[in-house]
Amino acid sequence: MEYFEKSLDNALSVMVANQLLGQVLNNELKPGDQVVESNYAEQFQISRSPVREAIYLLTMEGIIERVPRKGAYIKGYTIDEMKDLLDVRNSLELLAVERLTKPSQEKMLLDEMKTLVQHMTIVDDITEYAHLNYQFHYLILKLSKSSVLTDMYSKISLPLLRIQVIHFSSNKMIEKSVREHKQIYSCLVKDDIVQVKSTLRKHTEDVIFSVKSKLL
Repeated sequence: MEYFEKSLDNALSVMVANQLLGQVLNNELKPGDQVVESNYAEQFQISRSPVREAIYLLTMEGIIERVPRKGAYIKGYTIDEMKDLLDVRNSLELLAVERLTKPSQEKMLLDEMKTLVQHMTIVDDITEYAHLNYQFHYLILKLSKSSVLTDMYSKISLPLLRIQVIHFSSNKMIEKSVREHKQIYSCLVKDDIVQVKSTLRKHTEDVIFSVKSKLL
């Protein structure tokens, strides 16, 4: 699964960044693991330059952190930091929903949302499900037609993906998530804004509780 888009001038660095991120989401690379340029340059049989660029890209996205005079390491998040990220997402979503009056009229976005929910019911890969989950919530932001809200949401997308992978490590959580996303979609189709906001609040509270219970 590719998380960063390639272009002619950065194809190698984006390839490495996607590989590294995939290893983080699959828990092959864990918080505190060092990311050594020479190792990945040898693995991909490329120079260190694109690896360095990939590390920089993931540093900007909050996945890797650089420790002065020591190197680059996979960033870990405290419970409070993860709660803050989820609270930020919920706040952005609620701001977006408050702008809505007749979401049922946004046929194209709702059709896309419906397709995502259908895929969520059949996917059996946790990382892929987390990615579909992110796309679903991104569509809620898009319904608001606010570039500020969607841009802010995009900036926390990868840390949120990591949190969601932890949350969805249980099949019961995925089943519950599917039910809630179906409910959110149904409420949007019915223009039931009050229920959408209520479901979103509870949805975020449950994710926070789930992540805490798995990490404490």
